[in-house]
Amino acid sequence: MQAFANSCGARIKGNSFSIPPQFGEGQLQTFNFNSGISALITELLMKEEVTISRNQHPNLQNFILLFHEQVEKPEKKESHKFPADTVTFSRNLVRLSSSLISIENNIAPLKKMRSVVIIFNKSVLLNFLDYELVEKFTNIYFSFYLKKNYVVPVDAEYRVILQELHRDIEKHPLINIFTENRILLLLEKFIYNFLIRDKHTGKRLQFKEEEIAQLVRAETLLLEDFSKTPPTINQLSRLCTMSPTKFKNDFKALYGLPVYEYYQQHRMAYARSLIQEGEYAIKEVGIMVGYSNLGHFAAAFKKEYAMLPSEWMHANRVHPDISAKGTNNTTGGGL
Repeated sequence: MQAFANSCGARIKGNSFSIPPQFGEGQLQTFNFNSGISALITELLMKEEVTISRNQHPNLQNFILLFHEQVEKPEKKESHKFPADTVTFSRNLVRLSSSLISIENNIAPLKKMRSVVIIFNKSVLLNFLDYELVEKFTNIYFSFYLKKNYVVPVDAEYRVILQELHRDIEKHPLINIFTENRILLLLEKFIYNFLIRDKHTGKRLQFKEEEIAQLVRAETLLLEDFSKTPPTINQLSRLCTMSPTKFKNDFKALYGLPVYEYYQQHRMAYARSLIQEGEYAIKEVGIMVGYSNLGHFAAAFKKEYAMLPSEWMHANRVHPDISAKGTNNTTGGGL
């Protein structure tokens, strides 16, 4: 962040830095947690292309986990009410790299970009995981992925957490606890998926970034609008210029689930996030995710989360706003 500020001729205030208007708009914010994890949360729209380079540090063995989303606002639809920050992602990748290698990241001009960078090392993982799991994770990475990095797509579960970080971070009354909790959720999900994928994949995934980009486009189309009937396998496979069989196999290998099982899981995850926001009635949420019958929506939600939507709503209130006097002003009910 200091290097970014220097290149713009601007100063850092506290742990954040705002892009001067002559260069674009947006903010970078850093966090250093007591657990030993550091994080950089960024939302930018630059007027010119920016290249960020990181030099090799052979004496350090830090992991750098990057969640990158290129954000485009959808067209407004009069017939449907969407949350203000609903977005589609044309380029969304998760990349695990190491301080042992150098790397460059390009920020495209005139396109909104969000990212979360998590920096951690082996000793940090030992605070949360068993020694054998940490050894397995580090051995797999350094044996197979160190030189090429490990790249997977941002799926819908990641998006829920990332949107919470970018949407709620400024207004949350317990910002450090809230942020560290979400950072740990991202890290937990990533490491779990990393180990599960290695366990269940006969041959290690060696998708090229271009192949991942094709499948990401298909996944974006699949999850673009839950209020509509999802695209068919044939439509999705044509988008990826591959046969339906290859598409289904590659999609499952990359995302870990068959196409429509993945669709339904993330359809319910999106419904859950809408309910947790507290801005919509349950019937509205059901319609927003494609259910005209409230009973069918409730049954699908309970199948996924073992709770009815109304039970989830009461058990997972959005955080209260804490006034300067210490009183709680909670939208949609008490804690």
